[in-house]
Amino acid sequence: MKIMTIRDKRQKEFADVWLKHGMYGILNLCPRFGKIRTSIHALDKIKPESILIAYPDNKIKESWQADFEELGFDDSIVTYTTHLSLKKYAEQSFDVVIIDEIHLLSEAQIEVCKDLFDVNGQILGLTGTLSSWTERTLEEELDLHVIATYPIEKAIEEGVIVDYEIRVIRVPLDTRVLQEYKTKNKTEKKQFDDLTWVINKMDREGSNAMFLRLARMRIIQSSLAKSNATKRLLAAHNDERVLVFCGTTAVADNLGIPSYHNKSKEREVFEDFAEGKGNHLAVVKIGNTGVTYKPLDKVIINYFDSNAENLAQKINRCMAMEYNTPDKKAHIYIISSDELVEQKWLKKALEFFDENKIKYV
Repeated sequence: MKIMTIRDKRQKEFADVWLKHGMYGILNLCPRFGKIRTSIHALDKIKPESILIAYPDNKIKESWQADFEELGFDDSIVTYTTHLSLKKYAEQSFDVVIIDEIHLLSEAQIEVCKDLFDVNGQILGLTGTLSSWTERTLEEELDLHVIATYPIEKAIEEGVIVDYEIRVIRVPLDTRVLQEYKTKNKTEKKQFDDLTWVINKMDREGSNAMFLRLARMRIIQSSLAKSNATKRLLAAHNDERVLVFCGTTAVADNLGIPSYHNKSKEREVFEDFAEGKGNHLAVVKIGNTGVTYKPLDKVIINYFDSNAENLAQKINRCMAMEYNTPDKKAHIYIISSDELVEQKWLKKALEFFDENKIKYV
């Protein structure tokens, strides 16, 4: 007979919370906790005849299918779809509608959900990283409220996920290597400073500098200085399993390690790493939600923005509890320039994490 863990107990408790709230609401359960299994416990009690499950990408669909199979739940009654394709089902009725990673819904997808929710009364929203702004948006637009929260620190206290340490490595933008920039060659620092000067001028004049801000962001995304800092970390942890999150395919492809992104032709590289084969992998815009990796030793975040939900998902990739090493601590490195704009992004993006566990070096 299987011994019930604290994770199993909490999953069943949160399933009951949703049932007792009229089967309508959001469960905000920290990443690596087991939101899918929590949902299946709830479904198993109400025995629905039709279910719609929506998710941001098909890798999450595979996770649903795997957990359904392991728990012996027949998913032949499930209609699977992505957030992007939700509009196909906007006027269809289901016994239960589940929106996984609900914090990732776009404005257009929220509009589709309004129609979907009008004809469906039993709604389960799932998230592990919900900012106050997104929570307020879902409340106002969909009348969908958080009915239970299981925060990261509580999960650590109960031994459901491992503790963590975040090291922020601040590096100055490169001032030596000339790069092609429009009609001139400039260092990345010079490019950044020139754009900042124009942006500040336009702000004072009340002009829209959005495109210039995007151009400045791309300098940070592709920063040579940050790439070099990432390479040094990889060399220092050559024999450990390290996942690197990058902002551009060019950065990922030039770190000297295997990489995977939307231009990659061989998905096996990504799948093999997730299964525990190989030490290093760099990814771009993939791998931070709906993926369970075999134990990771380190996560390096080469690029981030001000979105706290996205950063938290990346950080939590290496916080899964390993019962053979319960005292393990997750080690996360965030590579940041020392520019004020990126420091502001970082401060906002780290809102889910205990500042006492963050070190700046």
